[in-house]
Amino acid sequence: MKFLLASLAWIAIGTVLGLGVFLAAVKGSPWLLAVSAVAFIVAVGKIGCATH
Repeated sequence: MKFLLASLAWIAIGTVLGLGVFLAAVKGSPWLLAVSAVAFIVAVGKIGCATH
């Protein structure tokens, strides 16, 4: 179950980052990309680097 939830989380993060890249390239609005990149860095730093 944890693998399924982790996979869904990575898919969601990838989708939001991809949408942010698309909006930054097409519309010239980098705000979603900036916010999602910071959220991704914080999430990986907090959860990914936690002791097991």
